[in-house]
Amino acid sequence: MKKNSSENFRSLQVDPINGDYYVIIPEWIVNDLNWYEDTEIEFTIDGKEIILSEKKDDWNTLSHIFKK
Repeated sequence: MKKNSSENFRSLQVDPINGDYYVIIPEWIVNDLNWYEDTEIEFTIDGKEIILSEKKDDWNTLSHIFKK
């Protein structure tokens, strides 16, 4: 991970066609998290911070509950 790097900062952008807001996630972050194209990302707001995490697989969650 590139800690305290200038690559840790990105600007919020707006798609000129549809008006959607987006932020480009740097490749090194995607690689560190073993994410790939079409990985489903979950957004969580914690105070004034946004936490991005890989969406939990509902099937694995249910399987874990029924194994107890």
